[in-house]
Amino acid sequence: MPKTTLIDTTKCIGCRSCQVSCKAWNDLPGEKTIAPTEGLGYQEPRTLSSKTFVVITDRLVDTPGIAPGFKQVFTKRQCMHCEEPACASACPVTALHKHADGPVVYDKSRCIGCRYCMWACPWGVPTAQWESLDPSIRKCTHCADRLSAEVPQYHNGIAMTAEEKSHWAVRHIEPACVKACPSGCLKYGERDELLAEAKQRIKKSPGKYVDHIYGEHEAGGTTMLYLASAPFEELGFPKVQSEAFPRLSAIALGAVPPAVVGVGAALGGAYAISKRREAVAKADAAERSAKHAEHSHPEFAPVPGNMYSTFNKVLMFLMGFGALSFLLRFALGLGGSTGLSDTWAWGLWIVFDFAWIAIAAGAFATACIIYVLRRQDLYAVGRSAVLMGLLSYTFVMITLLADLGLPWHFYSLAIYAPKHSAMFEVAWCIAFYLSVLLLEFLPVPLDWFGMKKYRELWNQYSDWWVVIAVTAFVFILSHKLIWVVLAAAVFSAMAAMLKPKPGQKKEPIMLAIGAVTFSTMHQSSLGSLYLLMPDKLSHLWWSPILPICYFLSSIAAGIALMVLVEMWIAKGYKRTLRIDELATMGRLDFWALLVYLAVRIGDVAVRGEFSHISGARGVDFLVEVGLMGVLPLLLLSVGKLRRNPTVLGLASALVVVGVVWNRWNAVVYGMDLKGAMPQLGPLHYSPSIIEWGISVGMVAATIFLFRMGVAYLPILPKETVESAAAAD
Repeated sequence: MPKTTLIDTTKCIGCRSCQVSCKAWNDLPGEKTIAPTEGLGYQEPRTLSSKTFVVITDRLVDTPGIAPGFKQVFTKRQCMHCEEPACASACPVTALHKHADGPVVYDKSRCIGCRYCMWACPWGVPTAQWESLDPSIRKCTHCADRLSAEVPQYHNGIAMTAEEKSHWAVRHIEPACVKACPSGCLKYGERDELLAEAKQRIKKSPGKYVDHIYGEHEAGGTTMLYLASAPFEELGFPKVQSEAFPRLSAIALGAVPPAVVGVGAALGGAYAISKRREAVAKADAAERSAKHAEHSHPEFAPVPGNMYSTFNKVLMFLMGFGALSFLLRFALGLGGSTGLSDTWAWGLWIVFDFAWIAIAAGAFATACIIYVLRRQDLYAVGRSAVLMGLLSYTFVMITLLADLGLPWHFYSLAIYAPKHSAMFEVAWCIAFYLSVLLLEFLPVPLDWFGMKKYRELWNQYSDWWVVIAVTAFVFILSHKLIWVVLAAAVFSAMAAMLKPKPGQKKEPIMLAIGAVTFSTMHQSSLGSLYLLMPDKLSHLWWSPILPICYFLSSIAAGIALMVLVEMWIAKGYKRTLRIDELATMGRLDFWALLVYLAVRIGDVAVRGEFSHISGARGVDFLVEVGLMGVLPLLLLSVGKLRRNPTVLGLASALVVVGVVWNRWNAVVYGMDLKGAMPQLGPLHYSPSIIEWGISVGMVAATIFLFRMGVAYLPILPKETVESAAAAD
């Protein structure tokens, strides 16, 4: 049975013995005092921090008709130790985990410093050691170390009797704060017993207490139970939903293993249908098919350029600044190099990663279009899309290393498996997807440099790596034999079916299927990260179907970015603008954007959130959906406009910026953050120059390496004499 502390605020005298005993037991340093803040009375410290696990709040509550017209209420505030803790559910490495007897404890040896727990907690309890180069997450543990202490067998050298042992356990094996309380405000025991006692106190003295036990139902129930003589909202307690926060994310992540199997089977079926249609088309129109094949499989060649051009020099300068910023990040620590705080545990780097992952979806989208849906007319776009995706995800991972507080504990992701952490799923999924991207790109250098032996190995084993990766991913996520077997069976069957016949050229169809499968999972799970934050994120951006919205928006953004990349290549290298192909991509983007906007706007309408559109957030939403959603949709809906490079470029840019704006709103503008418990003093956030330096440096490195790849590898289709003349 979980142990509980009942806190009767009517008995609290504000002596702060609990606060002092907590510091003494946990060996916590003192904090520099400051002048009392208006409205906080004698409350000091003002909030929880890495140095303070308990705060006594001091509130004046109106009592009309009773002299002197108000009363002073002291309240002990600390971790609530939820029955189903959101912080533990969020943690990707189980650094935060709940003991069977109640306490939610922290293990630094596992922690990677992602700080997801800080935003997941509805009360703002976990805090970080921002001043440290080796930062921990800090919070009350309900004195789990005291509670696990064994009863001594001897006292002063004399064996203790059973009665003495029982008395010792009652008096000593309890939290330090409970033991130190002189007024009887705190009582420690079994949750069911204390809950019954709390109800009895309310029944016996209905005029003394409000009829509400705070913690009985909040967030699914907590291990801390409160009684009060005034409404809890007046005492500074937030109104928290009764449903446990992890339940929505548990549903979303529980759907991942069957979704992997379902997506794989659907892609295999889509390929089979597309292949059949292609065969019929070839049989019915041999001449047209020949022309189509000639157009779809161009020769690729390097496009040498001036690597010391002014543009490249600017990129190298930004890369150098980014590298310096990266070093300063670790030299100064998170607190010394960023604008992050206990209020803003996430900032620019999370926006950067979320947005970049979304717009980098062009890699899996084009792979699916070309190889699964057999749109061979877009074959020329494939290599540049894969290279852009490979570089983007690589630098996202590097940025993530800068953002983590303890990145040297990365191995924890391979050792500890939480039940339903979205971040755990995203981390593994991106790692597997990056390996698939690398295998997709490998034939380019292998063929170019004549590495026939390694190319043959690629031909034989690349498909089976997808089978292994997908099966391992499903095992890591579910640990359920049925889904592991189904995943292995479905993807093995596809790998066998797609094995080329003797003399037939090997195509990366299986890799494309793997790429789409992994991308579907992690793009949607990025949305699942926010399912734990319905109390913080504006419901114009929070939704129970956020995983679906994130996935759909990534497809629209990814295709749009590839249109812009192809336009940039044509202009920067003075090449022919392949407007037929780009117009086709624009048409595909129209349908992707239409589906996304229908789901996005329909979701807001069904949940009744349109009535809440007002103020700055309402403007942000309307700009995102209208200017950056509906407008490009209209521009892409007309075939003649899609063939106009200026209009197509504008529409694609609006789509990309719209999805980036969506992610920025979700992380920054749409957030209502109240800071650390008791959530009275939220801090402002402004990204530091080091945060900007790393972000801009990574973008510059991506562009520079893409240009290097184009210069030395056959990434772009070879220009014909006619097309070169047309470009001039």
